[in-house]
Amino acid sequence: MTQATSHSTQTACFEPRRLGHVNLWVDELQRGEDFYSQVCGLKVEFTEPDLVATFLGTGHTPHDLGMMETTKGVNRYGRDGLLQLPGTIGLKPGLNHLAWELENEAELVAGWKRAKEQGRDIDMTVDHQVAHSVYMFDPDGNYNEFYCDTIKDWRSVLGGPMELLTSRWDPEGQEPFTEGRYDSDPILETVADAPVQPRRVTHAVLRTAQLDAMRRFYTDVGGLEVVYENEHVVYLRAGLANYDYSLILVRDAEASFSHGSFELASVQDLEQTLERLKARNITPVHDVNLPWKRAFFLRDPDGLLSEWYVTLAGDRVLDSNHSLPLWAQV
Repeated sequence: MTQATSHSTQTACFEPRRLGHVNLWVDELQRGEDFYSQVCGLKVEFTEPDLVATFLGTGHTPHDLGMMETTKGVNRYGRDGLLQLPGTIGLKPGLNHLAWELENEAELVAGWKRAKEQGRDIDMTVDHQVAHSVYMFDPDGNYNEFYCDTIKDWRSVLGGPMELLTSRWDPEGQEPFTEGRYDSDPILETVADAPVQPRRVTHAVLRTAQLDAMRRFYTDVGGLEVVYENEHVVYLRAGLANYDYSLILVRDAEASFSHGSFELASVQDLEQTLERLKARNITPVHDVNLPWKRAFFLRDPDGLLSEWYVTLAGDRVLDSNHSLPLWAQV
């Protein structure tokens, strides 16, 4: 793997701080919520019953993981008649969207303007009450949310079952605020008796048959920095230095969401987690012990993968002939 150099001098549309959350489609919402809370330790922060959605996390953001029940072909509406989830999408379990947190509203609006000036396709701009958001698709059709928090004390607004939150947002409707409204000193909580005790979501892994086009999107539009790459993978990072990377693209025959990755506290914690999972007769899909990471993968009730990991100090040497698939090695 080699240090990367930029392929473009164009100003990126957005400049995110970090991956804020991963949002999934699941076939049965309660079943998915039970798995990610009771097994994976993510605390249910709030729900939107009318949207058939739940939001879980550890407290770094309003949620590390969102879930929406598949639409079954039926439209779902937000506030003020907003068609938030057309019945033509979310027909099977998988990735709903990746969410990228920006510093403030001024940066979000500036990014939206740059995207418009460059002729980029913007799907919608919405007000989630605790965030303003711009939604766009990448070349593989993965949905991306670029957002800024609008309320620092989000727990004063969100909690338990909520009425519909989302309405239309006009990025030019008022002067954008310039201060960061994310919580810089969050209160962290997990489900105490769950076998897995995560710290935070850190990155996502996407498989793609068009690595170059995806790289361009996530650098030119998404504003991520390429930190390492070879002919098979691209590692990209958002702005915060305490995240090694935010997105990994892996060359594959077909495009798909591989997994979201959640950081654990230590190797000792990870080993104890495996013992607790074993006591519950839960067997990881992969138990990964490489010089650069210790990890395991779980498969949720809908067949979707998640990674739970600790970074190690060894050199990262990816091997396409390894017994582990490349997406599990990264």
